[in-house]
Amino acid sequence: MRKLWKKMVAVTVAASMMAGLTACGGSSTGTTAAEETKEDGSTYKTVTTHMNVESGSLDAAGITSYWWWSYNGIANATLVELAEDGSYKYILAESVDINDDMTEYVFHIKQDANWNNGDAVTSEDFYNTITRALDPSCGNGYSGMLFSIVNAEEIYNGEADMSTLGVECVDEKTLKFTLESPTPYFMDMLTLPVYVPTHRTLQTETNGPWAMGEDMDSLVSCGAFYMAEYVPNQYCLYKKNDTYVLKDEIHLDEIKVLAMDDTQAIINAYKTGELNIATADYTVLDEYKDSDELVLYDYITSYYELFDVSEPPFDDVRVRQAFTLAIDRNAVATACGTNYVPSTFFVAPSLVSKASGKTWAEEAGGQLLTTDVEKAKELLAEAGYPNGEGFPTITYKYPSVQVESDIAQSLQAQWKENLGIEVQLEAQEMQVNISDRRAGDFDICRMRWTADFADPFTYLAMYMSGDAYNDNKCACTEYDELMQASMVETDTTKRFEMMHEAEKILVDDYAWAVPVLSTQTVQLMNANITNRIVDPSRNSIRTKYLDIE
Repeated sequence: MRKLWKKMVAVTVAASMMAGLTACGGSSTGTTAAEETKEDGSTYKTVTTHMNVESGSLDAAGITSYWWWSYNGIANATLVELAEDGSYKYILAESVDINDDMTEYVFHIKQDANWNNGDAVTSEDFYNTITRALDPSCGNGYSGMLFSIVNAEEIYNGEADMSTLGVECVDEKTLKFTLESPTPYFMDMLTLPVYVPTHRTLQTETNGPWAMGEDMDSLVSCGAFYMAEYVPNQYCLYKKNDTYVLKDEIHLDEIKVLAMDDTQAIINAYKTGELNIATADYTVLDEYKDSDELVLYDYITSYYELFDVSEPPFDDVRVRQAFTLAIDRNAVATACGTNYVPSTFFVAPSLVSKASGKTWAEEAGGQLLTTDVEKAKELLAEAGYPNGEGFPTITYKYPSVQVESDIAQSLQAQWKENLGIEVQLEAQEMQVNISDRRAGDFDICRMRWTADFADPFTYLAMYMSGDAYNDNKCACTEYDELMQASMVETDTTKRFEMMHEAEKILVDDYAWAVPVLSTQTVQLMNANITNRIVDPSRNSIRTKYLDIE
């Protein structure tokens, strides 16, 4: 086993990696990070960007979190991906045959689709991920996204054998899905972790050493890049994969991804040339307002709060509604910065509807929630806590990053002033926060969700009864029935109407998930970085396609 889990001093690593890279601050134009000339006379192109401090694993069938999503955008490949115009671009698939009632999808995998070690990408690689993700112990929050496949849910619940699964390896390069019923968004789901191939013999141990960067020989890639080096909590180094099926569309030779979670440190690293791409915040808007380096776009993200609905006091809907109505979302947004916007929608308000072409918020035709402190006090009194008297001690858990701290402190102050309730705050390391939330160990817990594909279903499905991501175990027959109906409705307008109605049940009627904010992403990027292709399902730039002038 070849280990590249290098133990060394962080400062030395960062310095050796980033020596010679240049970027710029203010309104000047960044210079290229390319430093070497290749044998053919062309320039060796490299960029340095960053990710959040690691959490989860690199196993598509395992615990996917921030680290996996960073890796996925660089080193993984899918059957198809969503193009900027909303069409499907074939990546590992050559074509697909779909039957008339849209319950059978037969994908033909490209003959030249290979892993970077030379092994062929086969139908068994997809089967390997899917079957492992149907083991409830895998820790994957996306397992429920397989339930449209025949018998997948029954297998997950231990009610059927894997041999009955509606996934068939017809031959080495042919993969067949048989669905329970027509699923309008099935092609969109193919970019989710549980549909990403994992090597059929090298990557079979769920969340195993290979998925933690300990066994680099097994961490093979069939995407645009492969991970060449890794230092835990310091950096990942990716190199271009010459076996990638669309390698001619890839212009960079190398991508360095530093593990950083402090926004100001990230901004400073960009200004000193240590980073060529940086996710920043509102503090840079004035400085870079006239610069080509400033990149702004609406992020399809929802910041919201979860209550533990299984235990007092939040098992009482009146208490949850009181906490919801007592929130001044404008004040929370102000506390976080000008790139944060108040939101009363659980689905990201900027997500574009396939039914109308409008944003989700525009299509809704009005806000879902209001701030009504007097009504909140009435509900709290009805629940037995007039002016907050007798309310038990509760704790709000959140990751120890600046924006989450700003949100937590603003909410704490409002609940104290408006309801007379003192909420204790507990900042946690990211992985601890995720683990506690997944285990249901919280009174109130922050949650942030970014669309995995361009459809409201990616948000709303999480709070169906029994979904793997239903962390507060909420349940409602009416909600489940609406969502189940939307899953098979082929009339797009009717389907979106159903999902708007379901969102109202989730947010307004039961206050299971309480939206607070959405955000506009602020990025700094060297001006000479080109070919900025947007992923419409996440409304972000795809790093793998970037080029340098």
